[in-house]
Amino acid sequence: MHFFARTLLAALPFAATPVFAATTYPPSAYRDGAVKCQQLRQLDCAEKNWVQYIKMNPTDVHAIASLAVIYSWDEKHALAIVQAEKAIEMGQGTYDLFAAYARSLEKVGRIDESIDWNYKTLAIMPKLVNVRGDLARQLVAKKREYEALALLASFDATLEEKGHGHYFDGQRIAIETTIERQGQALAGAQKSLRLSKTGDHFYAPVRIGDARPTAFVVDTGAAKTMLSEDMLAGSRASYKVLQPKVVIGLADGRRSTARLVVLDALNIGPFELRKVTAIVCSTCVPLLGQASLSQFNMASAKKQGVEFMTLEPRAVR
Repeated sequence: MHFFARTLLAALPFAATPVFAATTYPPSAYRDGAVKCQQLRQLDCAEKNWVQYIKMNPTDVHAIASLAVIYSWDEKHALAIVQAEKAIEMGQGTYDLFAAYARSLEKVGRIDESIDWNYKTLAIMPKLVNVRGDLARQLVAKKREYEALALLASFDATLEEKGHGHYFDGQRIAIETTIERQGQALAGAQKSLRLSKTGDHFYAPVRIGDARPTAFVVDTGAAKTMLSEDMLAGSRASYKVLQPKVVIGLADGRRSTARLVVLDALNIGPFELRKVTAIVCSTCVPLLGQASLSQFNMASAKKQGVEFMTLEPRAVR
């Protein structure tokens, strides 16, 4: 017996009439069969169950969204888009629906829309590394390498804050290699840098000296840019000490001893800043303060649940 039929029959006290007869089984049998098939990734079975169930319950938005996901998994992307848009118009807003919709949009060539919906997916469920990785790949394809780098580096920064290792090192290295190969041609083409919010912060990809780009918190409340002594030493950056000992207040209320230095250069995405004043201490977390941010026109906006910040240099030095 076909798995679809077995799934339905297992849920019912009788088993003799045709599987697809609309009057044979109650709607709940088709719904339960669809769920079981979906859990087992039996896509054809799940599709047929959901289609029959929706015929009997055309306003069940969860079922419509589930069918959209099944169609996307089964590479039936035109059908997936129709069902996803219907579910969204009815008010459904789950991360799996958004992710499936974004995937199908990309498959039919609607890349810009797919990027938007992948960002919306991450706004709901930021831990979806597959969606984040796919979105970064899409951004690179659209020549938005630094935005992609910020997207991945910010996630790795949140992992590091919790004592975990990085997840996206490999993909970041690939993007960094692309940036290095394209050099000034890529940097010169960038007019602004868009950053998406990760957790409670915006993060910008910052490169100092020979170090790899690191995610720095964009902190408009801090006066100076900050970094750790280990980061400065590892970067082999050229700098000058202005004050060998200053006392600073940390975010947790403690006070610490630090150095005030001037970095010869610091890159925020594609934009190079010269003679940047920074505070360096053993426990300092990397952040961009007003001394660096004041060289940019900054704009933040929240659109359809996704928060972005745009940095546009007032003057690239």
